[in-house]
Amino acid sequence: MSFLKNAYRLFLVLCLVITGANSSFASIMEDVPEGYWAEGAIKDCINRGYLQLDAKHNFYPEGTIKRAAFLNSLLRVIESEDAVKGAKAYFKDVTKKSSYSKDIAVSQNIGIVFGYPDKTFKPDEAISRSEATSIVANISKVKMGDKSILEEFSDVGEIPGWAVDSYATAVSEKLYVNYPNPDKFNPKAKMTRAEAAVLFAKMAEDFDMLKLKYSLGDRDVLLREETLSTYNKAPRTVVKIYNNKKVIEAGNVIKAHPTSLIDTRKIQKDSFITFTAPEDMYTDEGTLLYKKGAKFNGRVHIVKNRIWINKQQKALFIFDNGKYPNDTEKELAAVPYTTNRGRIVFVTDANSKKKYKESAKELTKGDFLLQYVDKLRPVVKTKIKKNEDIYLLLTGDLIIPTASDL
Repeated sequence: MSFLKNAYRLFLVLCLVITGANSSFASIMEDVPEGYWAEGAIKDCINRGYLQLDAKHNFYPEGTIKRAAFLNSLLRVIESEDAVKGAKAYFKDVTKKSSYSKDIAVSQNIGIVFGYPDKTFKPDEAISRSEATSIVANISKVKMGDKSILEEFSDVGEIPGWAVDSYATAVSEKLYVNYPNPDKFNPKAKMTRAEAAVLFAKMAEDFDMLKLKYSLGDRDVLLREETLSTYNKAPRTVVKIYNNKKVIEAGNVIKAHPTSLIDTRKIQKDSFITFTAPEDMYTDEGTLLYKKGAKFNGRVHIVKNRIWINKQQKALFIFDNGKYPNDTEKELAAVPYTTNRGRIVFVTDANSKKKYKESAKELTKGDFLLQYVDKLRPVVKTKIKKNEDIYLLLTGDLIIPTASDL
């Protein structure tokens, strides 16, 4: 019987090849019974090459799907396997030799995955429904603000806080799976391969409506907003992530240190100075903004000479250029962050863990420039040592191209 069964399989394969059919095995799945709730979606995904059968023609519909494997299939759906040339993944547990490392790198660079707070990705862990929903929602260009759409589901309270917006978007776009209970999301459960197939099949139905095909050229597409909590007293903390760039908004504060000793008693007006990034800069959500070694170049704008013997000479540095490890250069507008008395703020200074004032976080960029223009004042410390970390206040948006090794 096994010989006849194998011969029949071979006959089907030959017929499919001769007739030019899209799939070779979708019609002879061993473990997906006829009438199974996701049968059509599974066959569709196999036909399109999103998911595969094993050597024995089993699909394992009730089995879980790993996080990395989910991304591999997803990139096939959105046809973006090569969306970012030379992309690299910046996760502690993902190396060039890791399975699916390219898929993870591309997904991170186009902004559909974030990883965990400890900067790991956990590629071999089974993906949860919440995680899968969040990733799919990140692809959709629709931004759903009305969360009342979730109220018809009985377990909406079980959705993790970080995934609520994603679920609102997913429901509005009908990109979610809630089998077998239509009124429940079951967000904490691990996603099965059958559920993933249904999700991928839904996504493939209408590319125009979802605008899933990424155009990473000149067209700017805002993917999401993230937070940069470098300094708790920063006027702003907003970072905008686009398909082709990352924008650290004016009012954010970043860390830097001089590449050589700065002595305000000897410094001359219009002389040039260089600071460098002491570490990789990430948003709170885990997006890499630029790598350690990025250089921030500026000049001495103002020097105020000492009038009295015991008075320190003052100098104001204005930064106008940023250069990243891959030699990409961008304009930069920044000054050393100062106190109300003009004293420079060092990283070692008091930086309490109190939350930001809501009024500061909600300032528009225009408000920021008006209210914080008094920060453009000379600083009073006589010497800043080489490699001594200080805070720099961005007085204009810092635009960073989305590319590897920035």
